[in-house]
Amino acid sequence: MIDDNKYIIRKATLDDVEFIATVIIEAEKSMTNNFGLANFFELSEEDIRKYIIQILEEEVDGCEFSLSSFFVAEYDGEPVSALGGWLEGYYDDMPSALLKANLVGYVFPKGNVLKTREKADIVKALQIEREMGTYQLEYSYTRDDHRGHRLIQRLMMAHLAYAKELDPNVKKAQLHVFENNPTIIKVHERSGYHIAKRYVSDNPLALEYYPYNVELLMEKEL
Repeated sequence: MIDDNKYIIRKATLDDVEFIATVIIEAEKSMTNNFGLANFFELSEEDIRKYIIQILEEEVDGCEFSLSSFFVAEYDGEPVSALGGWLEGYYDDMPSALLKANLVGYVFPKGNVLKTREKADIVKALQIEREMGTYQLEYSYTRDDHRGHRLIQRLMMAHLAYAKELDPNVKKAQLHVFENNPTIIKVHERSGYHIAKRYVSDNPLALEYYPYNVELLMEKEL
């Protein structure tokens, strides 16, 4: 029987990279079997996992592919849940999208990166620009055998406390979620988030690269 008092919330370390890669992949699928990241780069899930691990091991701060962005819930010495988050523009005023693009360009095969340029018009409607100075939350996942213990809420509290440590004046936290995932939407609403904007893609090919064609921007005042 799981003891709620045995969970430890901590920052991710290099020992967690395999688990964080799983977190990113499962969050990208968003409760579907569609792994759009693999389709977008025309790579297998196994290859994507390998490259994500390489990126995480680079230990570059400030984006969703940064190891330092993740808090982990540990149980009996094993990571069982995680949530990513960072203060947008905190590192040298550089947007996280640029940091992520640089990391992908450095690690992913050049030919596959070039192929993505042909798909830019297909995915642009669901590419939400991140607001500088806000705390961004991205990629959450909990192992099936540890669901129902409010781990994402605990991790979110750790992130928002950390946000205030980085910048006591930070005013807002934001996150993105696909509309076909009502469970996680309700989790965020219970934590005080509301839907600020709805992004819709009418391009039928978008469903090859995203789990759904409607993405929600949710936010909360801090």
